[in-house]
Amino acid sequence: MLYVLQREEAIFPGLEWLVDDEVSSDCLDIAEDHPDRLRYVVHPQWVTIPAVGVQSRSGTVGLLWDVHQKWDGRRDRPSAVFASPDRFGNQRSHLVGLFLPTVPDFVAPNTRTAQKPYPLEAGRPVALRAWIFVDGSSRDPLAVIDQWIRQFGLPKPAPLPRSTYPQEIEFSMQGYLKSLWDPQAKEWWPTKGGGMLSAAKDRPRSFIADLLVGEALSPSPDVRRQCRARAEEVLAIIGGRPRIDAQRFPGPMERLVGDPGPPAALLSSREADGAWHFDADQVGAGPFVGADYHELGPDNAVEVGLCARRAYEVLRFARVTGDREAYRRMQPTLERMEGFRVPRAAQVWEVPVHTPDILAAADAVDAYLEAYRFSRDPRWLRDAVVWARRGLPFVYLWEDPERPFLVGASIPVFGASWMQGSWFGRPVQWNGLRYAESLLKLAEYDRSLAWRELAETVVRSAIHQQDVRGENAALWPDNLSAIDGQKCSWVFSPSMILQDVLRLMGRDPDPVTVIAGEGERRLHITAAAAMADVAWDGRTCSFRAAYPPGEQGVAVVFNVARPARVLLDGAAVAERDRLEDGAAPGWRYDESLGALAIRIAREGASAVRIEGAEWRYVERLPAIAERIAFEFKDGLDGWMPAHDVAGLSVKGGVLEGRITGPDPYIIRTMLRVPGDRCPVIRIRMRASAGQGGEFFWTTAAARSFGEDKKVAFPLAADGEFHEYRLEVGRHALWAGQTITAIRLDPGNGASQAEVGVDYIRGGAE
Repeated sequence: MLYVLQREEAIFPGLEWLVDDEVSSDCLDIAEDHPDRLRYVVHPQWVTIPAVGVQSRSGTVGLLWDVHQKWDGRRDRPSAVFASPDRFGNQRSHLVGLFLPTVPDFVAPNTRTAQKPYPLEAGRPVALRAWIFVDGSSRDPLAVIDQWIRQFGLPKPAPLPRSTYPQEIEFSMQGYLKSLWDPQAKEWWPTKGGGMLSAAKDRPRSFIADLLVGEALSPSPDVRRQCRARAEEVLAIIGGRPRIDAQRFPGPMERLVGDPGPPAALLSSREADGAWHFDADQVGAGPFVGADYHELGPDNAVEVGLCARRAYEVLRFARVTGDREAYRRMQPTLERMEGFRVPRAAQVWEVPVHTPDILAAADAVDAYLEAYRFSRDPRWLRDAVVWARRGLPFVYLWEDPERPFLVGASIPVFGASWMQGSWFGRPVQWNGLRYAESLLKLAEYDRSLAWRELAETVVRSAIHQQDVRGENAALWPDNLSAIDGQKCSWVFSPSMILQDVLRLMGRDPDPVTVIAGEGERRLHITAAAAMADVAWDGRTCSFRAAYPPGEQGVAVVFNVARPARVLLDGAAVAERDRLEDGAAPGWRYDESLGALAIRIAREGASAVRIEGAEWRYVERLPAIAERIAFEFKDGLDGWMPAHDVAGLSVKGGVLEGRITGPDPYIIRTMLRVPGDRCPVIRIRMRASAGQGGEFFWTTAAARSFGEDKKVAFPLAADGEFHEYRLEVGRHALWAGQTITAIRLDPGNGASQAEVGVDYIRGGAE
């Protein structure tokens, strides 16, 4: 028994993360009357890492042990006790200890007296061993985990059940060929056994992409044929090309990776202090209709998990597009996140804000890595490592021969959903796979720990959680018991597992970015390919993009002017709008994004040369607008093409563009306009074709465009300017609302047309 007199922070992996005056076995994260609230003496399978750390101003003290030690020559897993402070023993000090005999065979949880006698045999010694850790220079209780890893090493990943990753991919195809497939509807269940969360069948393109991966990598010719046939069967209904890239990235690549709309919306929802806050006043939806979110935490609470994923989304946009303004706007958030010690609040749709959370650690790693990738500032890489380390206490770092899924399994939170659904001793591996994805990215830049090997251990735990046979073959559970392996009934597709397996195989499905140039003048080149030999002299840019076998795609160059010529492997390629159609290479330029998209229509390495590749500054993120007054005198005024519109630019004070499909629309986000101040919207525009126009909006209370917030108007499609007067103030969802975004559909039903907008004005008349 180790007693520590002072404590500022303590970590008991899998169970407790205490700061300041918090006490162990408290009800901050689980209801007071819940049987799992007391975590004084727990089942050994609840402990993810057998090391406990207690930190104060004087340093860090802790206890670490070997979970596999045979304390009587046969039995292992000694019992741990943790009480901070030890109110169970009426002590002010903080208790960490090991004892025999063990839970649950001899001792009941939360007791230290055996209910069943231990039969001490003559000639059979009993021994218990632990190490006391003391470091006067440490300011972090995780130092004990660092020491445990140095002493025992990271565990080896569990052996693959089917020997190789291609064979694991082939096995996972059963999820799409059988387990999730409804042959009558020709649709897939997105998940099974999840109640209303599994209610709607669909034909997701991501499933088709996975089937095409199965076709490319499965060792069995028969499985490859089945994958191809199923993909073509669904594509015959929904349309599209049977290519991996066409299903992973349906639509213009430059828009999918560089659309400023989502990051602009995120920035508009951020508070003035640089953080995103918890909204306890929100109305419960989905499975939690009518739920009172005040039960999960105080309104306007701030934690790292409330900020990190949103920060990642904005910083990913900055990294892909080279948008320096997006990076600049995110620095206050990055600095605010540095002030947190415990990963919390990434799953506040059901988990208390206060609860320690592995997903918050993963999201913080991702956010800081994106900042580092953009800036190469070592400060952000150090922060990424800090948060990767803070994810360790959630991951089982010891093996159980009877439960191969346990090593690498991940506890989602140290608490309960809605204070009642306990997660102690219940791995939720989709959380772990997100953490593994973050570690695989971090491993490219940091070697302070074997991050890749740890990620692989987590991924293999998920593989061992897949059902081997039966109606759920290849599917895996939302959660399962670390004690007996019992799975919950809600099971998922293999998709998340496959994505990390592909990363481990060097076929990362996510686009990567390379940067040419220095300082302000940089080209950012993004593709889902291996990039090499990047060069740019201010006029000519060249690089090599290598796609793995069975894949091809589109490379996008941001911050570049319209090129004079684009060459692939020395041959000039044509400019064309619909790069996604057909089998030929080509290029397309988006004026509003400053983006050049180049279709590389074959696997293997291709040499790309862009002539006339001058740097061009583009202002993508709109500023907050408190009036609807867009005159287009100095540029796009924050308007962006969102669907079936190309070539958006301003000429002579007119916003001009080309309609390229039957559902064209442009959007303007980042508004903060009281609807009552502008009950009338006037739009002066021209269109050469189209059957009608529509005007949509979002509000602070309803942040998605929809048919319930729309005004339609007749369109004079004669190519001449006309003013359209829309009385939006008469609409119940405009009056009294704060308008946060607007959308203009300038010519519905026209597959091709020219459009121009002179102004969009809101006012009383």
